[in-house]
Amino acid sequence: MISTKYNPSGEERDYVDIQDHGLIGNLHTAAMISVDGSVESYCVPDFDSPSIFARILDKNKGGHFSIMPQIKCTTKQAYLPSSNVLATKFLSNEGVLSVTDFLPRKKAHAGLRKGNHPLQNWLVRRVEVIRGSVPIRVECAPAFNYARDEHTMEIVDDDSASPLGSPQRKVVFRSKSLSLDLRYVIDSSLERQPPDHAGKPIKSCQLKFEELDLRERGHLGLSAVANFTLHEGNVVTFVLRDVPQSPSQGSPVVDKALLKEAAAMGEQQDAVLRGASALRPSNDPLLTADLANELLE
Repeated sequence: MISTKYNPSGEERDYVDIQDHGLIGNLHTAAMISVDGSVESYCVPDFDSPSIFARILDKNKGGHFSIMPQIKCTTKQAYLPSSNVLATKFLSNEGVLSVTDFLPRKKAHAGLRKGNHPLQNWLVRRVEVIRGSVPIRVECAPAFNYARDEHTMEIVDDDSASPLGSPQRKVVFRSKSLSLDLRYVIDSSLERQPPDHAGKPIKSCQLKFEELDLRERGHLGLSAVANFTLHEGNVVTFVLRDVPQSPSQGSPVVDKALLKEAAAMGEQQDAVLRGASALRPSNDPLLTADLANELLE
């Protein structure tokens, strides 16, 4: 277990010692996560592929994907039992934040076509507040090919988000050789508690991506940032993936009206969503709270 103090003073962040990192992988590639919640090294899709994040080599322009509480806290980092799933906890008087990082291995999941492996290039970061309320800043600043390739960034509507929630937007990064998108799904751990433990009021969570300009540090394109506050029971799962080469054009459209009609016919909403997801390209399922939770199983 790694443990250290974390102070978001606003000063420029220095290098983090190599021993203050955890390593996650999926047998094809790996990522290094610092004890303060930053992806410091990550190559896609293979171990010897060009990097997306390499802040461990260059703190200014190497690229990073950080999830940072905006309060003073103590951090602890450890693996979940018998797994390569890394949990980083931020402990303070105001609240307790947990960030769970992993790279899903190749396998099919419920709601997807059996025999396909759509999740091989997904980096999953699950953010949950266990107690209290925690203000959070998320920065996604890729630097393609060891910060040598230029890229574009745009924030667009997310057509793979669940229609059960409010319309969402995602971030798309494009370089000459690789395209990535950053999506998210909001959930509540309190809603998944047994009935005798449930019943606590759940505060809502608002999340919005904005442009972040780090080009003065040597970045060759814009980055993305989101500032928001999570309360006890709030869960946000971020998924960074390579953009599917076959977009979901012509896939069934599932909206709230269709779900309402299905409910009137006695059909479960979850079953309708799973069916619609199965009809999409296997590498582009609907990103639902259920899918985000199944990835950890």
